[in-house]
Amino acid sequence: MRIHILGICGTFMGGLAMLARSLGHEVTGSDANVYPPMSTLLEKQGIDLIQGYDASQLDPQPDLVIIGNAMTRGNPCVEAVLEKNIPFMSGPQWLHDFVLRDRWVL
Repeated sequence: MRIHILGICGTFMGGLAMLARSLGHEVTGSDANVYPPMSTLLEKQGIDLIQGYDASQLDPQPDLVIIGNAMTRGNPCVEAVLEKNIPFMSGPQWLHDFVLRDRWVL
């Protein structure tokens, strides 16, 4: 699955990106500010990073967009996801659906 993560350089979303990559997904992402140490960790895992939120980064269209909690309506990528009906979810929802399913979690 090709996953694009909005807000990828935060600690939670960066960790989520590396987890998705380790599970065999093709992962890309963007953030307002892309800088070390998170950018270095992600690039070492083969995750392509884009600075900013230009909607063109969603071409070719990913299978899923994970939207960070700092994203709001008016963000060009968020608006493109909604206009193009690209499947999307939050980071915690992705963890639940793709990693923690069928597991007992406290």
